[in-house]
Amino acid sequence: MRKSLYIIMVIVAALIAANPGFSQEAKNSTLTSQNLTDESKQLDQQILSICQRIEDTIATYKLMTIKDIRLLPFQVSYTQGSDFIYLEKHFFINDDIIPNKIKLQKLKSIKIYTNGTTVNKIESLIREENYYENSVTEVKIVDPSPNALGTDDIVFTFVKNNKPIVTDKKLAEVKNTLAFPIQNQLKREFYIPHLMYFYDVLLSISETYYKGIKDIDSTMTEFLKSSTKYY
Repeated sequence: MRKSLYIIMVIVAALIAANPGFSQEAKNSTLTSQNLTDESKQLDQQILSICQRIEDTIATYKLMTIKDIRLLPFQVSYTQGSDFIYLEKHFFINDDIIPNKIKLQKLKSIKIYTNGTTVNKIESLIREENYYENSVTEVKIVDPSPNALGTDDIVFTFVKNNKPIVTDKKLAEVKNTLAFPIQNQLKREFYIPHLMYFYDVLLSISETYYKGIKDIDSTMTEFLKSSTKYY
């Protein structure tokens, strides 16, 4: 479906260029390009907002001081280092015919570098392993300045079966034209949902942990209160 859309857009662009009234339509094209730029800035603002919410969650819940987080969402792992929090989500697709045989394993992860109050860098990994095709595809994404507005410095590395396809390509270098608005699509259809997913996971883990502490404290308090009643 997306491939067909790209083809249609290319055809439309070619027809505009061949039109005798190209001069006026070129002005309209310029306006449309401005819309593309405006959308890009709006998407950047959304990305910054989510990164700030991730940062606020880490600071508010003092996550870097907690060493005993155990309750996690299904198929999610949580690891904490001296300067990072690492979240990983696994997803398995079984064979349609052979029971309990995995044909595809998907993984997405985020590594949040933080001192407990600010987020300094975010690294993401999207990985897919196909056991039937004996293939591994992965894309690594590094945001070196998640606290700054703008995403031009986000870097992508695309590897297929240990062979580099794209190495350290900045988001600013990705096409973002009327015919191929790929840069905006990457932000809107991948990076924003990706960040939002892990923000929700991080918030859920934090709230669950503190609810557990509250429940334990309440249980202890109720027990002690009842101990004052002597019959």
